[in-house]
This record gives sequence, C-alpha cells and structure tokens, in this order.
Amino acid sequence: MLDPAVLPAIVLGVVQVALTLLVAPLLLGITKRVKARLQYRRGPSVLQPYRDLAKWWSKESVESDAASALTGAAPAIVLAAVVVATLLVPIVGARPPLAGWGDLLVVVGLMALGRFVLALSALDAGSAFGGMGSSREVAIATLVEPALLLAMVGAALAAGSTDLGTIATLGVASGTSWYTPPLLLAAGAFAIVAVAETGHEPIDNPDTHLELTMIHEGMLLEASGRRLATLTYAAELKLVLVAGLFSAAFLPVGLAAELTPVTLLVAIGAAVAKLIGAAIVFGVLDASLAKLRILALPGLLVTASIVAAIGLATRLWLPA
Repeated sequence: MLDPAVLPAIVLGVVQVALTLLVAPLLLGITKRVKARLQYRRGPSVLQPYRDLAKWWSKESVESDAASALTGAAPAIVLAAVVVATLLVPIVGARPPLAGWGDLLVVVGLMALGRFVLALSALDAGSAFGGMGSSREVAIATLVEPALLLAMVGAALAAGSTDLGTIATLGVASGTSWYTPPLLLAAGAFAIVAVAETGHEPIDNPDTHLELTMIHEGMLLEASGRRLATLTYAAELKLVLVAGLFSAAFLPVGLAAELTPVTLLVAIGAAVAKLIGAAIVFGVLDASLAKLRILALPGLLVTASIVAAIGLATRLWLPA
C-alpha cells in the first residue's frame, strides 16, 4: 500500500512532469511572437511550434551516407539527458520529482552530455555546416560551463548544500533575506549563461541559417523528420530547464512545500508565470540586441565567470 507521506511528492512530481513537457513548445512560440511584435511584424501563432513538431514527426528521416549509428541514437540521448535534468530541478514543488537521485552537479553534467552528443552527431553527418556549428558550440561551452558552475556554487554555499531541493526550500523559507549581494552577483552571472545555453541574442541568433552566424542551428541542418522533431523539442525543453534552474536557485518564490489545493494552484501559477516571463525576456533580447561577433563572445562569457567568482569571494572572505 502506498505510504501517505509519499503521496504529496508523487502528485507534485506528476504535475511538474506534465507541465514542463506540455509547455516547452509554447515558450518558443511566445518568444517568437514577442520578437515579431517588437519588430512591427505580426509573427507566427504561439502554437506554431506544436504544429512544426507534429509536421516533422510525420515525415521520414533522411540520413547522410557517411552517418553511423550515432546519428540515429543521438536525438534520444539528447532528449533523455534534458528530460532527466529537468526532473532534478524543483519547478512546481520545493522538492524535484527525482529528489535524491542527483544534485546541481548532475544537472550540469547532463546538460554537458546532451551538448557533447549533439555535437558528435553533427560531426557524424560529415557536412561542413555541422562541423562548423559543433566547433563553435564546443568552444562556447568551454566558457559557459565554468560560469554556470561558479554561479550555482554561489547558491549552494548560501544553502550549505548542492541539492537543488534543499537550496529551493531554504530560499523559500528565507524570504527577502535570501537575496544577499553574493547571491545577486551569482544570479547576474547565471543570466548571461542562460542566454548562451538557450542560444539567444547576443550569443546566437535562433532564426538564422547563415554560415557566418549560426551555432546551434548549424548542428541541426542534417536532421530531418523525427530526428529533427526530437532535437528541436529537446532544445525547447532546455529553455524550461534553464529557467527552472534559475528559479530554483535565485527566485524560488511560489514553490509548493506541501500539497494542498491552494499551494498547488499557487505553485502552478508561479511556475507558468516564471516560464512565460523567461520566454518574454528572450524575445525582447532577440528583438533588441544584435548578435556579437564570434571573437567577441569569449569576453562576455568570461565576464560571467568573473562576476560569479566575485560573488563567491564576497561570500567566503568578507564578513556577513
């Protein structure tokens, strides 16, 4: 018989799984709509990403003659890595669905795994565009991942734990006292990282296929049919993951610590509001900023690491 003490965690986990999986394409639609309206265009419907996924899923996949078995397996591996990482992040409840199975280091590792497999699959096709996109993605990752780890360690030091559920729970309980100068510096560094991880301006242009500018899109040019649908959905779900990670560490307002009808509705509303807010912010960035030159990206990403390191130093060495 099911332990009554476990029931709230199961319900909150099911709600988070359903919410994150269903809302991921909508966030991309909102981002594109906001960008279009700010550019005085009508833009596509916010439901267009769902239609695109259905269209690609109904088509046959075409693979390069040079491709190996990795090309066929890569989409499932990338999607699985993002899904599992999302389930380790508290988005609706203060405890994530897979609480106890991993901490923020595992989440960062799963994000790196998805990126690595995607880059390998792009190289596996043997095309120049795939190789170009992969090389740029990996080069950026070498600068993004240290900044991401430093920013998350700042939140972990504040909570005294690398467990995201513990960090979020303490953040909710602390209220406004949670937002110390070191944590705000870490949040600023993470904001820069979030733009790089999700492929938005000024790091990447998600709407271009130009040889001189594309990064993430360059790795998807050889994908088609169900492989393209799976990789695109993984990219859409990654926005949910990054926004949820930021929310858990730096904006844990509204997370449900217990299961009651009121707290559940508040948690769902807060989660949806934060995810839509992230989509709107990315749309504004895409419409208002120009893409930086490739050679200028290291300066911006290193700045994120420096800001996060300053936050850590402030917490460790300066008096509270």
